[in-house]
Amino acid sequence: MQGSTNSGGVRQAELLASLSLAIDLGLGLPAEWMQRTALVSVRLALAAGLSQQQQRTCYFLALIRNIGCTSSSLSDARLMGNELEQTALLMADPDDGPGMMALLMRDVGAGLPPAEQAATQARFFEAASSGVFASNHKNHCEGGAILAERLGLGPEMSAAFWAVYERWNGQGDQGQSGEEIDVAARVMHVASVAAHFHKEGGLEQASEAMRQRAGRSLDPHLCGLVLQDMTDLLAEPEGPLAQAVLAAEPGSSLVLSGSALTMALEAIADFTDAKIPQTLGHSRRVAELAAGAARLSGLPGTDAATLATAGYIHDVGRLGVSAGLLARPGPLTPAEWERIRLHPYMTERVFAASPALAPAARLAAMHHERQDGSGYHRGLGAGELSGAARILAAANAFAALTEERPHRLRSDAGAAAKALAKMGRDGVLDVRAVDAVLAAAGEVTSNRRSANVTLSEREIEVLRLLARQNSNKEIARELGISPKTVEHHVSHIFDKTGCTTRTGAALYATHNALL
Repeated sequence: MQGSTNSGGVRQAELLASLSLAIDLGLGLPAEWMQRTALVSVRLALAAGLSQQQQRTCYFLALIRNIGCTSSSLSDARLMGNELEQTALLMADPDDGPGMMALLMRDVGAGLPPAEQAATQARFFEAASSGVFASNHKNHCEGGAILAERLGLGPEMSAAFWAVYERWNGQGDQGQSGEEIDVAARVMHVASVAAHFHKEGGLEQASEAMRQRAGRSLDPHLCGLVLQDMTDLLAEPEGPLAQAVLAAEPGSSLVLSGSALTMALEAIADFTDAKIPQTLGHSRRVAELAAGAARLSGLPGTDAATLATAGYIHDVGRLGVSAGLLARPGPLTPAEWERIRLHPYMTERVFAASPALAPAARLAAMHHERQDGSGYHRGLGAGELSGAARILAAANAFAALTEERPHRLRSDAGAAAKALAKMGRDGVLDVRAVDAVLAAAGEVTSNRRSANVTLSEREIEVLRLLARQNSNKEIARELGISPKTVEHHVSHIFDKTGCTTRTGAALYATHNALL
């Protein structure tokens, strides 16, 4: 699908500012939390006398620091009850043991019956003592570094991502301390704490947080700069925050177009689909099918480009739904179903402030609409759906049918084609759109990109299961081999792909169409 997106290009900062809203959504954070951190980061980097390139790294790191976090959404949901309701933990003082424990006892398993909450908390503390969260953090860092590269950010971002969980006093995951820690990460840490507490409680709370954490988790020099000039560094912008954030970008703006834009949109797709293992690669397939069907239908090239973009971003709103809910195999309550039905709306809202992406987002929000009005979230009918919207709905339906979901097994291509054709005959989907998508499916299947590194058939089988978050024991059971043999295969996969975590391997598999 190289070069299939809008040839007019998208400003990189505009794309990442929108992406930051999606990351907020995926962590249950207040909207614009990362944009606010980015604005303070740039101001602080300038006050610290950093170079323009360092300022740019601070700016972009603050916008997307948590882009790797969807890789552990399902694990977090199972251990915490709901990974979207843990905001307080993100800003808790990691060196305040009693305070951290009080937050954990309050938030982990919150809303569950007392016995279930107690069981959830027991599992949480057992997992914490076994190193699960440190392992998750490593996955976040490698996933973030890989996705940052695909988003067009420079190599200096990799070091910054690997320092996201470090602390000034050396108590972070890798034990780096003081000025060993990448400066962009140190700036981001201070800026995020200052911005958060200023927003929540004004200058007084921000000042207290700086004094308490200076020399412990945070760089004391940077904390001192904030305390010296809090009014200016933490000042609210006069206009909309999104405009202020774009205006604050250090240096010259970069416009992504052609293959660079396609790769960036693929990165957003992969970030989205990592929410649960069953959806890995889904958004890429929808983009490919929709754009291919548009071309076969004779639609203008601009329509095909917009459809490809819509396909890559159509499920971004699913980040606002708990992974525990998305992965549930059983029936949903009306309230839970309504939450899922709102995800197309949330997709549209994430990109609403982006002039370049808003049109594709409006189209993306229609991917569950149906000809007979039975779809969601608006319940539009045939007369309200454009040709592009009809194609996107058919592409999404076919892609989903051929993928496993928590509540059902995948259908093979033949069975999925029959099901899609029936939906066309019944007036649920547009018949011409169905025909075009099925024709495009043959082209997409034959034109999938190959892996850049030679893996054996068995290694590809292991990689697929690894990408779906299966343990070594589960992979061994599935393939009828020993766990020790799986361990050897995983080691070889890491050596050949250059990855060091399961998240990195999953992103490699998705990018190279090995799923």
